[in-house]
Amino acid sequence: MRWFTFICLSVIFLVTPFQWGLYYDSDIRFWEWFIFGLFLMNVAWFWLKEPEILLKNKVYFLVFLLPFMYVLTVPFALNPEGNWNTIFRFFTYSFFFLLLMWTKEEVVIKNLYSYIFHILGVSFLVFSLANKLDFIYFNEYMVGCEPGRACGPVRYPNTFAAIMGAYWFYTFAILIRRRSFDWITGFLLLLIAGYGAVLLHTYSRGAYIFFACAFILAITLLYKQWKKLLLYSSSFIFLSIGVFSFASIEQNGRIQVIPDSLKARISDISPSTDTAAARISFYEEAISMSNDSPWFGFGGDSWPVYYPKYEDKKFGLDQVHNGYLDFLIEIGWIGILVFSLFFILLIYLILKSRSTVSNQTHRVGVILALSMLFGHGVVDYDFSYGTVWFLIYWLFAIGLNEINVEEIIFKIKLKPKTTKMVIKTMK
Repeated sequence: MRWFTFICLSVIFLVTPFQWGLYYDSDIRFWEWFIFGLFLMNVAWFWLKEPEILLKNKVYFLVFLLPFMYVLTVPFALNPEGNWNTIFRFFTYSFFFLLLMWTKEEVVIKNLYSYIFHILGVSFLVFSLANKLDFIYFNEYMVGCEPGRACGPVRYPNTFAAIMGAYWFYTFAILIRRRSFDWITGFLLLLIAGYGAVLLHTYSRGAYIFFACAFILAITLLYKQWKKLLLYSSSFIFLSIGVFSFASIEQNGRIQVIPDSLKARISDISPSTDTAAARISFYEEAISMSNDSPWFGFGGDSWPVYYPKYEDKKFGLDQVHNGYLDFLIEIGWIGILVFSLFFILLIYLILKSRSTVSNQTHRVGVILALSMLFGHGVVDYDFSYGTVWFLIYWLFAIGLNEINVEEIIFKIKLKPKTTKMVIKTMK
């Protein structure tokens, strides 16, 4: 059952990004039923064959709190249909995560997760190259996917930039720990150059900003290797810029160390630009809306109903352009709190989980990649894409290893009776 589930999850992970990144409900509907059926099959199998798997580390069942927050809004949701669609989405993401955690109990499968992650990254690079060479042409795409910008299969340059940034940092963490140069190292160098070049080619100012923030986090996590960090990071960044410059010959007319188009884009980072002003307007409207239902929000997909001027707009113009404000108006402050605490808990478990030297490398890469995805959600509607959530949960599955609940709980100074009760519940 584990191998069958792993193959199914891998197919979902590798195929669905090319369906608009599962932005539209019509694209994700089939996969919702498929994943739900797969989940029921696994529950039945483990219940009969290996019930200890279902009981082990029950803390991961807390993932159901996220869709449950949307269930709470059913009685007063502004957009009942949109709210149910969102509920189904988040239950699907939750099933996907639990299936990943149960399936990785097979050690061989667990080790394959990072390879599947890289395969998707390579497919993104191949897709971007084919799009650059006009082998792939979009008839429809999100606002902002203009000629000259890499949009990827999600058809939106900003979200694709965040994804490429996540891949860059994950690969960076692996490369910086390698001690010898072999064909694997050479291949990883090609990947990191490609990820960096595509990231630059998105011309996403928000992604540039959060790339810098994630890089500061990398320095914090790897400060003991600061010499190697400085040497490798500067080399990788210049390598990425070099590939980008070579790919921009047609656009700029000649090879430049830093192309004029990139200089102009970076110099244009300012809160006074038209796009920044539009986002600020969105944010002000979202905060004003949340004041009418601050605790539990208005339910899923309520933004275009509350503000009818956005109702008939498509291709991203009906979005808040801030994933966290989107949660605020949909599930309120309590939902935001649940969201934050759950993912903080998962990151804490990554940091505290038992690991080998190899796992420590993946752990740093996972945290850096997640910081890019969660960070960029501040300035865009990345969380509206199913692909982003599949990437997030796949990264958590890579980073989370066996945990000793007793060790973790005892480090939190609770009363003896409370400690025993918590351990008994989580085991």
